[in-house]
Amino acid sequence: MRTLLLSLALTLGGASALTLSKPAVYTVPGADSHLAAFLPGGQVAVDADNAVMILDQNLKTVRAWYGLQGAVQALSASPDGTRVAALGRDRWVVWDARTGQEVRSGTPEYDTTLAFAADGALLMLNDGTLTRMDLQSGQTTDILGDGEAYDVRVSADGTLAAVIYEDRVDLVALADAQVIASSEISDEWDGLEATFSPDAQAAVIRTGSETLILRGGAEATEVEGGEDLSLDGSVVFLNDAQFLYAEYGEGQLFDAQTGEAIGETLELDGFDTLVGGPGGQVLSLGGSVGRLTLDALDAPARPQVKLPSGNTWTGAFIGGVPHAGLGEFINLKTGKGLNVGNRDRLYAAETQGGQVWTLNGSGAVNVYRAGKIVKLPALSSKVDFETLHTSPDGRYAALSGYEGLALLDGQTAKIVAQFTAAQLKVEDIHDALPTTDGKAVLVIPHEGNPLRLDVKTGKTQAAVKLPADASSDELQQSRGGTLAVAYSVDDAPFVALVKPGATTAFKTLKFTADVRALRFSPDGKLLAVLTNDAKNALHVFDTASGTLLARAGQFSLRTNLLTWSDTGTQLMVGAGQVGQPGSVSVYDVKR
Repeated sequence: MRTLLLSLALTLGGASALTLSKPAVYTVPGADSHLAAFLPGGQVAVDADNAVMILDQNLKTVRAWYGLQGAVQALSASPDGTRVAALGRDRWVVWDARTGQEVRSGTPEYDTTLAFAADGALLMLNDGTLTRMDLQSGQTTDILGDGEAYDVRVSADGTLAAVIYEDRVDLVALADAQVIASSEISDEWDGLEATFSPDAQAAVIRTGSETLILRGGAEATEVEGGEDLSLDGSVVFLNDAQFLYAEYGEGQLFDAQTGEAIGETLELDGFDTLVGGPGGQVLSLGGSVGRLTLDALDAPARPQVKLPSGNTWTGAFIGGVPHAGLGEFINLKTGKGLNVGNRDRLYAAETQGGQVWTLNGSGAVNVYRAGKIVKLPALSSKVDFETLHTSPDGRYAALSGYEGLALLDGQTAKIVAQFTAAQLKVEDIHDALPTTDGKAVLVIPHEGNPLRLDVKTGKTQAAVKLPADASSDELQQSRGGTLAVAYSVDDAPFVALVKPGATTAFKTLKFTADVRALRFSPDGKLLAVLTNDAKNALHVFDTASGTLLARAGQFSLRTNLLTWSDTGTQLMVGAGQVGQPGSVSVYDVKR
């Protein structure tokens, strides 16, 4: 899929002009879904990364909206099924489910969540108070909370709400805001999840430290072993008398009156989130969306679909062709996957100099080069390696975990050196980057300035001196040796540009949104910076002067994937564009 946006070129100062062309936008499957709201006729609204999609009984897409930039945080449908509301980090929206038109939208306040009342009014928790909004007029009325409510969950029919406060949780009849059941809770609670019974008379409440059954006019009932029912698990009512708790492919039945466990643990087919709906509907959510039935929850979901992703987190230009995916490398021209090795539980991947380095969950490292996969020796099992960064020519890679780091040579397929955090006399290691010659490793420790580790001697010294109280996040080095360091001071983001041999910045770049990724062009003359900016997330700078040359990109979802082609004429960002489907954007870079 290709979508054209406005091109952008800036010329600032004495630097040469640079143009980012209209991006080619491609789509790959694998969106993450974790929320569902059921509609009449067997339809259901689900989230798909940043998108909200309506699916029919066979899980075919009926309608989709792509107007949110971040992951969907809340999703609800009005009781009559005519409205769908969703909340992102920066915006909430209500749509007409039949026409697809936007009904109303706004900017969320602190701790916002949303749902619908029985009459179709929008309910929002804003800074501790649950309010009711008339969607036609936009007029709001405070209902409950008085600034003290921490979170709210509302039943699908809009009649009941579970409200959590500092020391208690209430079950509230929304028609008159009367508390019909209440219970004290542990002061170690972590959050709120509430699942309402089909007759909307009771709710299973999970706080992360206990699980309760609240029923109008009755004392709270503690669920047996309820402290082990995680907020990440799923509760599905089989009927008014029984519910199932599911997590990690295992399930346990409970009596909805007594809270006692029923029978032995059940083995489920999948590890996905389960959401129950009217008429015995059950959806499995995760990397795919599937339908289950109450009488066969241990059977595979049928039908089951993968929805279009809003982002990718692995990607590279391989043979000049863009490849990207979610833990895989899909040829964006043909849709075919490429085996670069280590695709099982892929932790990290990076491409430079025509070589693709991969690190998987078992700690195995491979290098894909010229159609061949080279396996490197096993690393120390004492370190859980999580990050991987390569030198500009792709020959060397530095891997790091909190407990240590390793330097690898892809040309000889050998481990050059391994160091523990104790040997470096740091509390732990947050990131590591090999220098261009492979003789040193640049290290971000838990505290203090980034360090330069001499591989031969094991000695360290300051690689760059940052301002007091700075917290560094990422390092990159150009072929010419210029160092770029992303850091923050009092939550303000910066990038320091440091010339070869120096330890202080010759240019400090300031940003209005957090920096997610840094990448020098293959010739080292340009620095691309990806940020959380809502309107212009991608910035390209002249390395020698630090001058901003171009900026662009209203991306649909946050990603850290930022990579150049070997020729430096293309730039890939692992996200689509706001308002349209897409998983990755590829720009032509003209200078």
